[in-house]
Amino acid sequence: MPYLQKHVEGLRCWLDLAQEVVVVDSFSRDGTVEYLREHLKHPNITYITHPPGLYASWNHAIAQITAEHVFIATTGDVISRAGIIYLVETAERLNCDVVISKPEFQDQQGRTVEVAWPIDDIIASLGLAESRRLHQLEAVTFAVTHASGAMLGSCASNLFRTSVLKRFPFPNNFGTSGDGAWGLLHAAEVSWGVVPEKFSTFLIHPGNASTLEKRSYTEAPHADEVLHRAVTAWRESGAVTDDELALIHWDKLNAALASYLVYKREFDRHRKASIPWILNPRAWQTRLRREHSLAHLHELKRKALNSLRRLPEATTSPCR
Repeated sequence: MPYLQKHVEGLRCWLDLAQEVVVVDSFSRDGTVEYLREHLKHPNITYITHPPGLYASWNHAIAQITAEHVFIATTGDVISRAGIIYLVETAERLNCDVVISKPEFQDQQGRTVEVAWPIDDIIASLGLAESRRLHQLEAVTFAVTHASGAMLGSCASNLFRTSVLKRFPFPNNFGTSGDGAWGLLHAAEVSWGVVPEKFSTFLIHPGNASTLEKRSYTEAPHADEVLHRAVTAWRESGAVTDDELALIHWDKLNAALASYLVYKREFDRHRKASIPWILNPRAWQTRLRREHSLAHLHELKRKALNSLRRLPEATTSPCR
């Protein structure tokens, strides 16, 4: 509720563009639904309820959508009218299943905060000055490189093809990181568009994950395991071939990712220890190994992208 008034004000500037609006509520008791019914106006709006669970609720709401594209307007995050129009135009012009962009970050006092996200590396690595559709293998390469992050970033600065989210719903066994896992699971199966411009605002606020979601996150498989299963499924379905994976040096990328995650998890344990990690020589060693393994992963990323740039034009279609 504390974020709702500004959120609704942000929706009003472009909501007339929407074919339909679906509000999903998980039994709120703070006046949220009552406020929305009074202040959120649209000729085709539906209110549904679903038990608590972020991604299960999203999936339930998306299942009701009939429009070609869906925008997930998470409370507290705002996008401009021009931004919504541009995302839709980009999705249609580039024929993409998902179009990602980076928001501006603000704290609860409205101050701008600098945050580095995977999309920053995508834009810098490809030298993007305008929107572009990713080659399928580019998407896989960036998914591996940023497996501990989230290629999607914030869904409130992205646009999705509705049929794709119905075919590939968000997983709900990764706590509040289901959208990050979605990007790993389907990197090779959907077409990605990247927009370098910013036209949305992401509100940094305390998390409200439930106990169940926190446990789900803790018990979730690690990113390298998720990717291993995903690649196996891609190979079986024909989404990618062994020859295509060889172009981006998949085995080396995957091994580098596994090494980085080992050192990352070990360093995270040191940071949570009762003794400050800066006083622990082993923690410093682990931190150095983590940084070296991350640098190696990015070096392999650059080699993979260079391999794709050398492909003949006829073989570099952006995505199947």
